[in-house]
Amino acid sequence: MARSSAHDHSAAHNALPDKQSVTTNVMLRIFDRMMVPPLVFLVVVVTVIVVSEAFALRASKRDYFDSQINRVPPMSVADDNYLLKLLEESHAWDILSWRYPSPYDFYNPPIDDRQEHYVRQFLNPDFNFHAVLDACGAMAGFCSFGSDGQVPGGDYSDEALDIGVGMRPELTGQGKGAAFFGAILSYALGTLSAAQIRLTVAKFNQRALKLYDNFGFEVNDEFLEQPYAVPYSILVRKAAPL
Repeated sequence: MARSSAHDHSAAHNALPDKQSVTTNVMLRIFDRMMVPPLVFLVVVVTVIVVSEAFALRASKRDYFDSQINRVPPMSVADDNYLLKLLEESHAWDILSWRYPSPYDFYNPPIDDRQEHYVRQFLNPDFNFHAVLDACGAMAGFCSFGSDGQVPGGDYSDEALDIGVGMRPELTGQGKGAAFFGAILSYALGTLSAAQIRLTVAKFNQRALKLYDNFGFEVNDEFLEQPYAVPYSILVRKAAPL
């Protein structure tokens, strides 16, 4: 009766030739027929082994990096994290240097000899200006909570928290507005416990109006800013879960 054991299987496995020994035997026969000197044969064999190991290592590294890349999740708007903090003097000076392309140059800060006055306005506690920082701590924009968000000529008799918003010029038009404003709105509803939010937006700014519409804001009133007769819309939204 035939007998099988772990030792038998191990011996059978060890008896199998590996790839390098097969390659070496084949090359040995070829070089023997060609009458190649042993030293030359040895150099060729070593070279073949080194090259094959290098290719194997390269393939292994490629597989590793591919596996790491596949573990990285795709970016989305939800991956943009913003933090609000009280606006500081350095933020104010930064904002005064911002310049927007047309037609948004309407929002460019004034260039005159009252720069220090504007900085003081940004730091005025009554206007409650906040810097909006990205995940790296860089200022992506700013916002205000209170009367600074109102525009002369509008009817603000209803009780609501007015919000003014400004994003850094080079970040606009890149699909970042939803996450940016979402952070501001969450702060207003959560930290400030606002029952109703109000925004005043120039009517030409359809990009902003569309964004706010997506957040559930509705037009409550329209008016002309005085004394420049610029058309504005007043948008409102009741406090509700985002």
